[in-house]
Order: sequence, then C-alpha cells, then structure tokens
Amino acid sequence: MKKTFNNCIAIISFLFVLDFISKFLILKATGFPVPFYGHYTNFFPTYFSLYNIFPFFDIILVWNDGVSFSMLSSQSQFARWALVIFTSSIIGYIIYLLTKEKNPFNRFSFALIIAGAMGNIFDRIRYGAVIDFLDFYIGKYHWPAFNLADIFISVGVFLLIINNISFKKK
Repeated sequence: MKKTFNNCIAIISFLFVLDFISKFLILKATGFPVPFYGHYTNFFPTYFSLYNIFPFFDIILVWNDGVSFSMLSSQSQFARWALVIFTSSIIGYIIYLLTKEKNPFNRFSFALIIAGAMGNIFDRIRYGAVIDFLDFYIGKYHWPAFNLADIFISVGVFLLIINNISFKKK
C-alpha cells in the first residue's frame, strides 16, 4: 500500500509541476514581469489575448477569482481566503479517501483531482485568482476559459464516476 501511495504522490507532484509551468509560461508570454506573490490586479490585465491557434481555440490570460466558470466571483480578501480554506478542506478529505482506497483506478482518479485542486489553490494563494488560459469558442460564443488543473480535476471526477458506475454493475 505504501508503494501505491508513493506512486500517487509522484503523480500529484508531476501534474502540479506541469500545471505550474504551463501557467508560468502564460504569464511570461504576456511580457509583464512575473512576481511570485501579490494580487493579480497589481501586475496583469484581467484579460490578455496571446495566441490564436485555430479558428476555434486561443491561448489567453484571464483571471478567475471565483470558482468553476467564475461563479461566486469576488475580489474581496474574505472570499479569496474562504475559498482557500474550503478547497484545502476538500483536498484534505480527498487525501483521506486516497489513503483508504484499495482500487488503483480510483487512487489515480483521486490523484488527478488533488493535483488539479492544489494547482488552482496555489494560484489563489499567490495571486488572489486562478490563471485560466485555454479558450475554446464558436464564433462569438466562448466556453469559459480553463487551465490544466481544471482538466485534471474534470478527468479525475469523470474517471471516478465511470469506474463506480461500471463497478456497481458487476
């Protein structure tokens, strides 16, 4: 069990670093200096267009000071730290579930969710908001921008659902 937990730590660490590097490169691409800490509004515009990759996909910089899809968006320090505490509690609970989980598929899914949540919480602590940069759209209709951490969380939740649905059928 210890070896599989160490594998999960390695997965979480790798994905966290991958998310961190992707966001650092986005901030660097803006041409603005990249501070380690401080409120994003002091250093960056709230929206910055970087690269048009395809007619339906851009790389941008947009700050999300709310939760998923910018719900509960607020620049207040109370909201920032409330979200940090709330997300930290969820991460703690998922780590607890990970330590109890026997199914390797579910452990991998939990590792994805933890890595993504840690990546986004790190942004929120550092800058007061999460860095989003993947922008898919059709014409003027845009899907809310997201980042690698959001992908890790979404894939992890999807895999948990699929595995638990298929497991219940047996």
